[in-house]
Amino acid sequence: MKRITLIILIILLILGLGTAIGYRSYKEKIARENADSIAAAEQADAARRQAETAAAEAEAARLAALKAQQDKEAAEKAAALAEAERLRAAAEAERLAALKDRAEKEAAERAAAAVVVDGDEARRAAELRAQENAAVEKARLDALAKIAAAEQEKQDAADRETARLAALKAQQEQEAALAARPVVLIPRTIMPPDYKRREHYYMKVDLENAAALEAAKSAPASP
Repeated sequence: MKRITLIILIILLILGLGTAIGYRSYKEKIARENADSIAAAEQADAARRQAETAAAEAEAARLAALKAQQDKEAAEKAAALAEAERLRAAAEAERLAALKDRAEKEAAERAAAAVVVDGDEARRAAELRAQENAAVEKARLDALAKIAAAEQEKQDAADRETARLAALKAQQEQEAALAARPVVLIPRTIMPPDYKRREHYYMKVDLENAAALEAAKSAPASP
């Protein structure tokens, strides 16, 4: 009887030790799986942050390149306008000088002719001079009107260019403000592998964060 009892106790002891060893192995396995899940989640978060940083740097580079191109175009247009104005002023000065020389020559010729003409011829010469003077005055007024029109056209072009540059600058500021706007994301809690709704929870958090990023991109910039 004692022998049977001893055998039973030994069997129970062996079963107890096996159960304890199996339970310890199960706990170690669960701990390893949790550690692997946490490490994978941390790597995914680091990759996401790196991607967001790269996207922000690319957007800043694009805006800088756009501003440099716009500044270059504005400088080229200003130089072209200045050159056109210089050429116009030189042509106008040359035309006025030629007009003045011709008028002086004609006046000298008329003065010389007036010495040898009689009263009727002098009267006709005076009338002719009056007509020519009127023509010269009309030509002068027409030239002044053309100069004023050219100045107005140049001013209108400068005003349009200023408005265009202001609009481009406002667009750049709006895009820069949009790129710099902070986005609040939902932190994702690491769930144990035996949590039944683990994958559904991760998918829900990712979808909500993606929606927040898209809303930040499409929202108008704050004034």
